[in-house]
Amino acid sequence: MTGEWIVELRTLRYFVCVAEEKSFTRAANRLRIAQPALSRQIKKLEDDLKVQLFVRSARGAEVTEAGEILLRRAYLIFNQVQQTHHDVTIHASRPAGVVSVGMPPTPGEFIAPRLLERAKERYPEIELRFVEGFSGALEQKLNNNEIGVAVMHDPKPRDEIRISELLVENLCLVGKTGTLDEADYTLAEASSYPLIMPSRPNFLRILVDTHAEENDISLNIVTRSDGIGHTKSLVKYGHGFTILTYGAIISEVQQGVLEAAPIREPEIKWSLCVAMRTDQSKKKTLTVIEELIREVVVELTETGIWR
Repeated sequence: MTGEWIVELRTLRYFVCVAEEKSFTRAANRLRIAQPALSRQIKKLEDDLKVQLFVRSARGAEVTEAGEILLRRAYLIFNQVQQTHHDVTIHASRPAGVVSVGMPPTPGEFIAPRLLERAKERYPEIELRFVEGFSGALEQKLNNNEIGVAVMHDPKPRDEIRISELLVENLCLVGKTGTLDEADYTLAEASSYPLIMPSRPNFLRILVDTHAEENDISLNIVTRSDGIGHTKSLVKYGHGFTILTYGAIISEVQQGVLEAAPIREPEIKWSLCVAMRTDQSKKKTLTVIEELIREVVVELTETGIWR
């Protein structure tokens, strides 16, 4: 474009410094450049604009009327540059995108709503998608990159999966409200109740079976139910008892339809963990969601909702 004025930001910065210091000598010291080099830059700027920017005297340098106009515009330019840098870097560093989160039914019932609320508030550019499944299926989906973050029970340690423990839960004997007479039970005592349990290879069933076999205990299983919703419904209607974590029946306890007593001697524990693929663990969109999941679980335990 004919008559287009092209100026480097560095030259404008030199001009602003001389205007603020009202002295080429002081400006050169502040900029840490030689005074002759500074004078040449200002002279070139004046030649390009075809105006005088400073009135030089023994006392220093004062901006002319044209210099005052340029000074005001220079401040605006630098402010815009700073704002542009801020806006661009903030946008670049702000987590954004779609994150698929897999959770088992019961933890998901309590974690998902609180997680979504926090994500909307803090990271509005992240879109969460929830996938329900049991731990084995979720681990497979994680391996296949079908989900980015998974909440799982006791996943097996693997190099390709980064696992972080959220909390450790005790298994409890669960019955219809009013049917449990003790504050806690031994595994032998719990095993004598008519139990409604999932089939193998359900992980919880294997966990209970392993502890029973190690202690030479036989489980009194009267009904097999491979869905946690069905199991809780059968127990609620008095068809038997089951063994679950307290977290699995929070809603029913709050509704007053189920109760639980921890199993002692031996205690049966399992860990609730959050996991992601190791090769994805540095993605900010995933790590911030992992941290929010951790916050939610801490809140649930500290408020006594989860224990």
